[in-house]
Parts: sequence; C-alpha cells; structure tokens
Amino acid sequence: MKHQRQSNYEWLRILAMGMIISLHYFFKGGIISMPVENFSGVSVTGWLITSFCMCAVNTYILISGYFLVEAEFKPGRLLALLVQVLEYSLIVLLVLILTGTVNPSEMNLYSWLGYLFPVGTEEYWFVSSYFLMYLIAPVLAGGVKSLNRKTLRSVLWMLLAFECVEKSILPMLLPGDKYGYDLIWFMVLFVTAAYIRLYGIDLFTKHRWLPACLFTGSSLLIFGMGLLFSYAGLTVGSGVLLHYADITSHYNFIPVYTASVGLFYIFRNASFDEEGIPARAARVIGHLTFGVYLLHEHPEVRNRWPDWLNVRSDRTVAGMILHWIVCLPAIYAAGLLAEYVRDYVHRMIKKVIEK
Repeated sequence: MKHQRQSNYEWLRILAMGMIISLHYFFKGGIISMPVENFSGVSVTGWLITSFCMCAVNTYILISGYFLVEAEFKPGRLLALLVQVLEYSLIVLLVLILTGTVNPSEMNLYSWLGYLFPVGTEEYWFVSSYFLMYLIAPVLAGGVKSLNRKTLRSVLWMLLAFECVEKSILPMLLPGDKYGYDLIWFMVLFVTAAYIRLYGIDLFTKHRWLPACLFTGSSLLIFGMGLLFSYAGLTVGSGVLLHYADITSHYNFIPVYTASVGLFYIFRNASFDEEGIPARAARVIGHLTFGVYLLHEHPEVRNRWPDWLNVRSDRTVAGMILHWIVCLPAIYAAGLLAEYVRDYVHRMIKKVIEK
C-alpha cells in the first residue's frame, strides 16, 4: 500500500514554514534587531511575535529526523532535492534578469557558480545543512537504533551540553558556534527526533498539556530575556549583556530548543480524521511547502521582497500587525503556486517518458 503522510505532522510543517516567513518579515524587514534596539511598540510587538516563531527551523528538522530514523535511504530523494533547488536557483534568476530586476553584467564568476552549484556554495544555508544531514541519516539512524534507551538518552544529554547549554551560559561567542545554522546542530536535532520516535517522552504523553506549557513558557522566556538583556546592555553599554540578548535568536539557544520540542510534541499528540478534507488539504499543502522557502529565500529575492511588499518599521502597532497578516499568506501563496507549477510540469514530463 502507498504510504500516506500523517496530517498532524503536515499541519506542523505548514505552520513552521509560516513561522519562518514571519521571522524573515520582521528581521529582514528591519522591524526588529539585536533583538530590540529602539523599544518602540512596533519593535517590542515584533519581537514578541518572533519569539514564538524562533523554533520554526528546529521544528522543521525534528519532523524530518522523526521519519528519517525509520525510513529506507533513497538516493533518488537526494537527487530530487538537488534538482528542485537547482531549478529554483536558475529559473528565478532568469525571471529576474528578463524583468530587469537583476543585471547579469554586475554578476561575477563566483555568483554564477553559486547559482549553478547552490548546495555546495550554501546559496541556501538550510539546504546545504539539510542535504548533508539527509546524506548521513542512514549512519545516524543505524547508530541510534543500536543503543538502548538509557545510552541514547545519555548521548543526547552530552550533545546538548556541548552544543546548546554551554553556548547559552558562557558570556562569549564560542569559536565553533554557528548559532545552529550548521550540520552539527541538525545532527543534534536528528538524535532528539530519533529518541522521541523510538522511545517517546513519557511525561508529555501522559500529560498532554505539558508540551503546550513548554512551548509557551520557552517562547515567553525568549521574549523576556531578549527584551531585558537588550535594555540592560544598551543602558549600561555592556557587550556581555548584549551578547546574551543576541543569542536569544540562535537556534541552539536552550529556550529555542525546548520551544521546538514542545511545539513538535503538541502536534505529535494531536490526531485528525485522516480521510477528512482538512487532513487531505494538509497533505497537499505540506508537500509544497519547501518551495515556499526556496522562492522567498532565493539570494536575489530574500532582500528584495521586503521592499516589494513595503515592509516598514514606521507603522503603528496595529498597522504593522495588519500588514504582516496580509503579507504572510501572500508570500505563502506565491511559493505554493510556484511549487505546484514546478511539480505539475515534472509529473507531465514523467507521464510522457513512461508512455
């Protein structure tokens, strides 16, 4: 029988991508920084919203790790990912050149190589780290499943101690710390997801309200710490305090990690009618979400779309929230449409070849 995606995880995937767009809206739109610099109503409200979205990338990786630990390794999926990324890299660039948005004469050799080899050159940092994680997933899965529960838990705690706890408490940027934007952190998330898949967290299974409390509490902690350390650091001119303000937006910061585990478990505990329209819609949309990322985070688009959509920090709080609410589905819809068209063309080509 054909495997059917579970709609609770697809809804989580859809939500996580919306949260990622929101992060880009507020950070790349210049509404917030440091995370808070001018303490206006707009910047504080923006920081509150992003505090609840900060765990989105971690959550996306947890979903992948949760299924990859038990999945058969298929090189064809890696090839499909490479093709998908390359198509967005080149086709979006071509469209921007034809519309006069990008001047090819201003591009150097390195730029062209970046578009031709988007994974190796980290044109999309997430894709490069994700690709490598997927590549070594069979090795990670084999190692994880060879350990008993106690040993795996000990390994996970030690990984978190070095990759999450240490950087969260020391008053300096560690030499090997990449803020969670790297393969090593993705591997930690893979091990986390594998532990959840193989053994679960009994406390969260028995008390289903706890994951929601963990997510909400962690997000509020991110908000409070970011606000407090920003204000204190700017007031007394302390680089150490500003350092603690800055790491609240790092993916390997303790509350960001715990928020992602809490959010993941909320949807893990959820159940939907898999034959109902909402579940079927989730599977369709979830399948297309990665295209949303590839479109709005294209190197020639990521810093332009905030200007195209007139993202500004000088609006009122209500005006900013309204604009964000309008822009979020617009960006999402554009990405879904682009990926639907790309996927449809591939399916048509496949039908022609198979005839």
